[in-house]
Amino acid sequence: MPSFRAKARAVDLLGKGQIADLPTAICELWKNGYDAYADNLSCDIYLKGYKDLNSPIFILSDDGTGMSRKDIEDRWVVLGTDSRVRGVELLTDEERLGKAPRTPMGEKGIGRLSVAYLGPIMLMLTKKKSGSCSAIFMDWRILENYNLYLDDVNIPLKEIQSVNTAKEVFNNLLNEFRQNLESGNWDEHKPLNQEIAEDLDKLKLPEFFIEEMLSDFLRNNTHGTIFIVFSLHEQLLELTQGDRIELRGNPRGDTSIDYLRSSLSGINNAFNDERLFETNFWIHDSSGKYDLIDKQNFFTRDDVFNADHCLSGSFNEEGLFTGEFKVFNQTIKHSFRPRRPPGNTSYGPFKIEFGYMEGDPKSSILSREQYDIVKSKLNRFGGLYTYRDNFRVLPYGRSENDWLKFEERRSLSAGYYAFSHRRMFGYIEISREENSGLKDKAGREGFIVNQAYRELQRDLIDFFIDLSTKYLRTTPSDDTPTLRGEQVEAIRQRNERVLKAEKNKSKRTKTRFKKELRENSEKLDLKISEINELLDKLNSENENSTVNYNEVNHLITQIENCKNELKDLKLIKPKRTELTDSQQNKYYAYREKYDESFEIIAICDNLISDTHEKLTRENLEEEFEKRYQEFSTDIETTVKQYKSRMKNVMEDLDGLVKDDIRQFKNKYAENTGNIVLTGWEDKNEVKERIELLEKVHDALREEIEEKYDSFVRHVEGLSFDIDDDLLVGWYKEQYEKIDKKVEAMHEIAQLGMAIEIIDHQFNVLYSEMSAAIGFFKTFTQDNPKVEYYYKQLRQSFEHLETNHQLLTPLYRTMRRSKTEIKGSEIKEYLEKFFDRRFERHRIELITDNSFDEYVFYTYESVIKPVFINIINNALYWLISSSERKISITYEDNKILIMNSGEKIEPADLESIFTLFFTKKPGGRGIGLHLAKTNLHTIGYEIFATNDKKLNRLNGACFVIKPI
Repeated sequence: MPSFRAKARAVDLLGKGQIADLPTAICELWKNGYDAYADNLSCDIYLKGYKDLNSPIFILSDDGTGMSRKDIEDRWVVLGTDSRVRGVELLTDEERLGKAPRTPMGEKGIGRLSVAYLGPIMLMLTKKKSGSCSAIFMDWRILENYNLYLDDVNIPLKEIQSVNTAKEVFNNLLNEFRQNLESGNWDEHKPLNQEIAEDLDKLKLPEFFIEEMLSDFLRNNTHGTIFIVFSLHEQLLELTQGDRIELRGNPRGDTSIDYLRSSLSGINNAFNDERLFETNFWIHDSSGKYDLIDKQNFFTRDDVFNADHCLSGSFNEEGLFTGEFKVFNQTIKHSFRPRRPPGNTSYGPFKIEFGYMEGDPKSSILSREQYDIVKSKLNRFGGLYTYRDNFRVLPYGRSENDWLKFEERRSLSAGYYAFSHRRMFGYIEISREENSGLKDKAGREGFIVNQAYRELQRDLIDFFIDLSTKYLRTTPSDDTPTLRGEQVEAIRQRNERVLKAEKNKSKRTKTRFKKELRENSEKLDLKISEINELLDKLNSENENSTVNYNEVNHLITQIENCKNELKDLKLIKPKRTELTDSQQNKYYAYREKYDESFEIIAICDNLISDTHEKLTRENLEEEFEKRYQEFSTDIETTVKQYKSRMKNVMEDLDGLVKDDIRQFKNKYAENTGNIVLTGWEDKNEVKERIELLEKVHDALREEIEEKYDSFVRHVEGLSFDIDDDLLVGWYKEQYEKIDKKVEAMHEIAQLGMAIEIIDHQFNVLYSEMSAAIGFFKTFTQDNPKVEYYYKQLRQSFEHLETNHQLLTPLYRTMRRSKTEIKGSEIKEYLEKFFDRRFERHRIELITDNSFDEYVFYTYESVIKPVFINIINNALYWLISSSERKISITYEDNKILIMNSGEKIEPADLESIFTLFFTKKPGGRGIGLHLAKTNLHTIGYEIFATNDKKLNRLNGACFVIKPI
């Protein structure tokens, strides 16, 4: 009887699993790189327009062991090979690249599935140390033809020996792969066949990849794997729609970008400070590159233990938890045994640590600055993560994956069930060896819902309910308070007590200011009209050949009265309270109009001076005597007015104190009514009543002292020489600035500490870089293009060194010399630096001859970055303008840098130079501060202005001038 052999269909090469999303696909490929003992796992998207690209490409690379030709043929493209996590063969020290053994992560076949998810067309390059580079090409779409069998599919594999042969090998791969379109059964898939053929005809290997990446990869000692993906998946294409400005700040609230960023952050368990590998996701365009992964702002182990509440402990093999739980400042030993039959669990032992924050900063033990740092992290990365052997298991930790039912329970009772994704951060740590019952789904999106998963889920849910109800729940007034309840009221009162009085005063101050602003604006309009009328009369009188002294003297007196009345209309911005942007803009508009009124007064003064020339000496002497007496009276009147105001205040205070005297006296009588002796008491009763009397007295005295002591001490410390409101306002202003930008300050502080630690290494690196840059100078003599990039590299290095010197002034720096730098040279530098961005955004840079001929005598690495910072900011604010111009000119000893974008709000003209102040989405608020600081070191200052005489493009205008 004849035998039959079943033929495998080509589509089975991808397996039956389905990758859920882009982060999962990337995570799986990174797992493969980690299994290959890589230290650096990187993704790069090169956007259309980057160098010679006509369409975006995606490159995923690692520096792992790589694969030999035999590995590819026997494992990577073979159907049905076993998982790497079963029956693991021990690698030699040489095969592990000298690194410690690692627990395998990846599953066989998932790498193919993941790379196919990224895009249909793939070129894989892989290389072992000291081995040859193997190249394999595949268009996964041919597997959509269900009529093809494995025997019909040819996956071309060739070796690349040198950069010079790379294009030829790539074309040979394409030609060999095209044969798949001519063999097998395509009758039912002709449109697909044609689509693949057309895409192959358009395909080419980017020049920059060959020159910049492949040349390094082909060196003898390099190793690893590179995937180049063409015709990207729609989730990757979404990241290419827009430039880095939109990606960096994500002002549209693009959930796809946020989703990818949060999913790929924390891939390596950052909570335990053990860094297994580095990950990056670079976006490349014509202006440079930007890392999409927000590693710097992810949680640290210190964040967990500095949280309002934190837990650290572990579950043993029987499901018993033992550990410590800190509730505010009190730490307790905690144990928990789930309701389950005795014996070992099916999920195995694991470790758990997390921090939990109060939702209201007033209830937190953290300072507002510290609270805001953690809150900003929670907004991006909050959740309870799961790590297997320190590698993240998706989707756990994502806010939408509520596998432990936190949000479901909070919807029932937020006071009873405390935990929430947006307020907690931490991790569950499992291992493949100890927790073998927890198995990944085929698509690597979480665990299979088996017995181990169900038991783990049930026991953890009970665990968190127990924690919440025992220690954190909000209790009714008639119930025994929890550990949190015992402390939270005291913390809340402590935080609110100080703020309440200041809040009330700020509210009164702001209300009074708003009223004065409204009333004074009306008065100012009337007064300006009156002054203009007086000016016209005085001008008319002055034009007469003979001046009527009495008439002129009357007009001058009226003008002087107007000047004094204008001075009374002067408004000073409150120093103890922060105004809204709208209120500040109204205030600055009032100030501008107020200043204009004194410009009219200045015209009047000049006209009065001209008029004086026509008066006799006797007339002038008479005017002097009259003016002297008027000024003397005004001085006396001004002081008396303040005396009257103080008297009114003291009378109000005196009335309040008198009321308190009566109230406290009556309160004392009421509280002692049951204590007064009747004459029938014995000796012990009298003694007890004396003690009660003392208690009533002490309680009332404490109440009086609490009300009056701080106020009286404050008044006693007041002085006419010290503006107390100014001091308080200054401190509040500084607090607000720190409060808003404390996260960036935290990053700078961490950077400072890091630099302090690696001081010696930095100095060595600077020396080596300086020597290397000096070496490249010899190649610039006969090549203008190389010379330009050499200068750019040298100036960038000096700029980096200058900024490093600002942060650590005691560090050694390489010697530089001053040079003459013309404005025309700066213009040329800016045009080259922003060439593609000017072209992409249709921005015109204009300079005039006055600036082109202006000469700075200073350091290139100081002055050029100042212009780079200003122009770089302008590029963002010009995006929304139909006419996009940047103009630089020199006049009246000032360099004016103007643009036609959005005007700087009057309230922000000074603030924009403050460290960490920014209104640009994703901005750090550092550039302009450093520009101002650097300019001061070379004798220049910079400020922003909306003065119409200077700001002629009606956008942002910066002025640079010598100090």
